Amino acid sequence: MKWKLYLWMVVWSMPIHLFGQDSDNIFTPEQFIWWIDNNHPVAKKAELQLEKGDNKVKSAKGNFDPYLYGNFDQKYFDEKEYYKLLSTGLKIPTWYGMEVKAGFDQNEGKYLNPENKLPADGLWNVGVSMSLGKGLFIDKRRAILRQAQLFAQSTKAEQLKIMNDLYYQAMQQYWKWAEAWNQYQIYEEYVQLAEKRFEATKKSFLYGDKAAIDTLEAFIQYQDRLISRNESQLLYQNHTLDLSNYLWDEDNRPLEITEGLRPIDLNKSDLVEAIPYDSIHSLLFQFEETHPEMQLYDFKLGDLNWERKLKKDALKPNINLTYNALQQTMRYEGDMSFSTQNYKWGLEFSFPVFLRKQRGDLQLTNLKIREVQLSRRYKLQELRNKAKKYHNEQLNLQKQLTLYSGMVKNYNNLLEGEKEKSLEGESSLFLINSRETKLIQAKLKLVQLKTKHYKARTALFWATAKWYSTDKSAITL
Repeated sequence: MKWKLYLWMVVWSMPIHLFGQDSDNIFTPEQFIWWIDNNHPVAKKAELQLEKGDNKVKSAKGNFDPYLYGNFDQKYFDEKEYYKLLSTGLKIPTWYGMEVKAGFDQNEGKYLNPENKLPADGLWNVGVSMSLGKGLFIDKRRAILRQAQLFAQSTKAEQLKIMNDLYYQAMQQYWKWAEAWNQYQIYEEYVQLAEKRFEATKKSFLYGDKAAIDTLEAFIQYQDRLISRNESQLLYQNHTLDLSNYLWDEDNRPLEITEGLRPIDLNKSDLVEAIPYDSIHSLLFQFEETHPEMQLYDFKLGDLNWERKLKKDALKPNINLTYNALQQTMRYEGDMSFSTQNYKWGLEFSFPVFLRKQRGDLQLTNLKIREVQLSRRYKLQELRNKAKKYHNEQLNLQKQLTLYSGMVKNYNNLLEGEKEKSLEGESSLFLINSRETKLIQAKLKLVQLKTKHYKARTALFWATAKWYSTDKSAITL
């Protein structure tokens, strides 16, 4: 069930009125953006990206958490205890690839393996293990943590990218809604005029001032405009429903735009000036550092660079050194001092002869990096050209609007002149209807051009990710 988006909710929540319009039932682009920013499910989903990043870092840091271990093994057969083996301890991984270990072992039994024989009270051990070859400067744990930290940083850029796309899609729909409403208002105005003219013509016919064919002419004109008005009304209603898809309340309930709300009146609003080229030019050179899509490519390259370091490290031999100092359990009655002569150590070495797997993995990673670099370069040029294209489109539309505004005035002057000629008996109803039809078409075209202008401006914001270069509540849409 959809909840109605009542007027007071909008005005109370986001009391912003631009374009010089003061009517309380105007649903401005800024109010629309506010609702999306605060309540849209995709916006809330985008915020979860930051939490995902934090938790991924937390998970990666868990690889360095100290951990306890223990193992107990016993064999009892034919009423004899063959052996009982106990091994417990604590291991502490460190950032530098070294692992610190402290443990206690206690073994007993009639048939113990000689190497497992220990003092009756058990044996303590403290030591370290570390890699001297592969894993000395970088290992999987350290690489995962660095990659997780990069991912956490990239989640902000990912959030901006998601919101950038959402704002673009939403505002494109808003301007479709605004265009449909404004065109519907034009049709509504001239339907009423056609109806009044038909009634007046019918009266004139009854008084003998007009011919019967004039009433038919006026009625056909009324019918034609009524059909156009109904089609425009359907389009407006459908765009209203489409726009409602972007509106949700704070409890994640969908909202529906009521008939009491309307978009800005494009015929009465002052056109927002095109963004100056100097501003666009400076933004284009900031793309590599500021645009969220470029930032995501940089984070991906950073992630692959850590992967490449890990692959390079795999070319080194495995040299693992372990050392443990051994100490018997202290007894109060005995004089048991620590001896450096009791220890256990080991050295492990391995090295692939051909290194085909390691070299192949490294080359694959290098190729991935190259692919991302090429994609990044292409995307940067694509975004720059899109920004230039939308900026050129906006400038051209502004020129077109200036010309078409003049045409609307001229068409209106022609219509008024034809009406004056009609009063003097020098014109006909057909010519008046023809002039009026041209004026209607010009007004509809003017609304369409204004909508295209705002769509191009919105597209320019999207291409430059300009939503994030200023306070969104102050954006002039």
